[in-house]
Amino acid sequence: MRATMIRLRCGLATVWLFAGVAVADESRQYTIDAAGSDVHWLVYKAGTLARLGHNHVIAVAGLTGHVSADAANPSTSRFELQFPVASLVVDDPKLRNGLGQEFSSVPSADDIAGTSKNMLSERVLVGDRFATIRVSGQGPVGAADAQTLQIAVELLGRSVALTVPTKVEIGGDELTASGEFELTHTALGMTPFSVMLGALQVADRMKFVYRIHATAAPPKN
Repeated sequence: MRATMIRLRCGLATVWLFAGVAVADESRQYTIDAAGSDVHWLVYKAGTLARLGHNHVIAVAGLTGHVSADAANPSTSRFELQFPVASLVVDDPKLRNGLGQEFSSVPSADDIAGTSKNMLSERVLVGDRFATIRVSGQGPVGAADAQTLQIAVELLGRSVALTVPTKVEIGGDELTASGEFELTHTALGMTPFSVMLGALQVADRMKFVYRIHATAAPPKN
């Protein structure tokens, strides 16, 4: 009788184990489509001599990563993205053209080169020591019209936890997540660049805009 009970318990444990594996397998693996994604942020001028400067748009290039998502239970989805800071694109003309009056000025080639150099310098992103920015997290949670993601941004040797708004859509073999939000340099542990004793400087406030597109291999029949 005791041996029978042991075999029964082992059998139930095996069923539960395989049931757990089956549930886990409901998550599909998606790969980030860099060409179909857009991540950029807006940086604003400040200071008493702000009229001499430009607002800037910084765009991500070289985005890679993956998403593990379950369309039936999206709150359990997890993702990890990364991009090299050396590949950040400063003031892409197509992006600037769609951003309205605040970005109607035209930075020169020297302006763009100077902004890129300052951004990667020891005073901001320290590009020679911290070559990659990583973003990982999970979600979405919340109602369809008020979803959020819990993310961790790894930069400058530290991890910053954030909650950001999003809209996640999963259909067929495609996944998209999009949203926009404001954040400060201070929240990310950075000091905005400034010159002339602060008369011309980068404002603490930034605006982030993203649309991440990812694809999955079609399920096997």
